[in-house]
Order: sequence, then C-alpha cells, then structure tokens
Amino acid sequence: MTETAPEVYHRTILDDAAPELTRNYAEALVNVAQNGDDASALLDELDELVADIFVANRRFASMLSSPALSTSDKDRILSETFGGRASDTLTRFLRVLNQHGRLDLLGPVSRKARAILDGRLNRRPVSIRSAVALDESQQSALYDRLAAMLGATPVLSLAVDPSLIGGLVIQVGDDVYDASVKSRLEKLRQGLIEGKTHEISSRRDHFSHSA
Repeated sequence: MTETAPEVYHRTILDDAAPELTRNYAEALVNVAQNGDDASALLDELDELVADIFVANRRFASMLSSPALSTSDKDRILSETFGGRASDTLTRFLRVLNQHGRLDLLGPVSRKARAILDGRLNRRPVSIRSAVALDESQQSALYDRLAAMLGATPVLSLAVDPSLIGGLVIQVGDDVYDASVKSRLEKLRQGLIEGKTHEISSRRDHFSHSA
C-alpha cells in the first residue's frame, strides 16, 4: 500500500497572516496619497498588479514569499520587475514590505486599503449580478436609487449571470437583495412543495379521524 505524502502548504502574498499589521500598512499606503483621487489611482494600480501578476502567476508569488531567497535578492527582483513599469510610489511600497519581511501581506493590504479609502470617501461597494447586461439608463437609475438608499456613493461592480434567468441580485456588504426570476421560481417551487405536503397531511388526518 502506497502512502501519499501530505501536501505542504506554502503561504503566499494572497493570505492574511496578520490582520493588525495589514491594517497598519493599508492605512500607510492610503495616507501616502495627498487626496482621494490619487489614492484611488494608486489602489487601482495595486489591484491590477495583484490580479495580473500575483494571482495569475502563483509561482512568482510563492517565490517572493519563499525564505530561500534573501531580502536583497527579492529587492533586486522587485526593482527589475516593477521599476519603470509601476509607479514609483507603488514600487517603493513593495520594497518597504519586502524590507520588513511582509510581502506576504500584499494581497490583504490591497483589500484593506480599498475598504479604508471607501470608508473615508463614504463609498459603498455594491455587487450587482443581472441576467442580461444593464444599459446605461438602467445603471444610472440603479445608481441613483442605491445612493439614496445607502446615503453613500455606491461603487458598482456589474456582472452578467444568465443562470438568474431574469431580474438581478444586489449585494451590499453581507446584505443580499435577490430580485431574480430564478429566486422567484425557487420560492414558487418551495410553496408548491409545502402546499402539497400540507394537503397530503390534511388528507391523512381526515382519513385517520374517519376510520
């Protein structure tokens, strides 16, 4: 019988290992920019870097998290990879993380920095899935309605999900507003099942009392 060796898990820059440190670095990154627009552009750049390079290339992310490489080697890799391609601010931030041995926090820092900036600018991320693509007028109407409802600036993230059949699903934080045809059909199905179950139970009780 052949035993399978347990899979060794190597933590990468996408895992949050130290939430308090993550918040400290995220606040420092947001504070680097002088105003909200600059901070937004910087975080957009960081999001793209994490998604296009670190998520798409796990080997590269694992290499930068590996203790086998020295801090100076990682610094050289960062300078050669991002120097002249990413903004000076972002490149410096990556190198600071590396100097403190915290490149493993890059992914969590990206997410936390976005949340901090949204909070400061009174913005609320809103995820919207619709069965078909929403046109500009529908997006505008939805934006106005959400802004009034939330008392904040909604940041819409739109996605098309044909499995909804019709309608849409809106998620704000942990709150989900499901107005999809799929959901309505499911409720109808559950109602029919419960009605049928109740009918069967009533008939059974009727026959029991009649016997």
